[in-house]
Amino acid sequence: MAEHKNILRKIKSCLALAQSDNPNEAAAALSRAQDLMEKYGVSHDDVAISDVGSCTADSRAGRVPPKHVVMLANMVARAFGVETVYRPYYHGDKWRARFEFYGIDASPKVAAYTYEVLERQLTKSRTAYIGSLNKRLKRSTKVRRGDMYASGWVRAVADKVLSHRATEAEIKAIEAYEAKQFGDRLQSMKGRDLSTKARNHDYGALVDGLADGGKVDFRQGVAGEGQQALAGGGDRS
Repeated sequence: MAEHKNILRKIKSCLALAQSDNPNEAAAALSRAQDLMEKYGVSHDDVAISDVGSCTADSRAGRVPPKHVVMLANMVARAFGVETVYRPYYHGDKWRARFEFYGIDASPKVAAYTYEVLERQLTKSRTAYIGSLNKRLKRSTKVRRGDMYASGWVRAVADKVLSHRATEAEIKAIEAYEAKQFGDRLQSMKGRDLSTKARNHDYGALVDGLADGGKVDFRQGVAGEGQQALAGGGDRS
């Protein structure tokens, strides 16, 4: 594994030198890269994929996540220029899950960190909101309103987040990674949407979520350097 990484590093270094303004240096570097690729059976896709990494974030969403959880993961992925896939698994006596974020360099790690911070605060806010509802409401009504509140919360945060503009090279590298890792098995996850059963009185929950989500400050912090990806309100007292 270490030897393979060293070979890829040498090839990438040669390909970088091949962009030199000096034609002789560029030609020599390109020739060296091609020789190494042929010798070790390395393709252009292999070189591109070597820049792609992945990192997982734990989720409490279970086998089929609610819509707001999928919205949250997709929002984080767009912010950092990565892609994400939902990976449910059965452990002990219940379903658990992880979101795998994959992309260039350290972006997946930062995205996973940010997602976990955001999901914790969203869960806390949703729980507090459900606790503030009339105790005589049916549990199904409380869950539906809680989900609608959470969707509004995520939507408000997403409105303030700038999406990362991926370069053509980044897009091709991620596409090559997806083809190798997933083939034609990669599917988009829409999530469980209880708002399809909403009644007029339920839409106040969506408005409340939009209001609380508007208090959240999404920050593209760097994991491991003491910076928080999130700072702000949203809890209901």
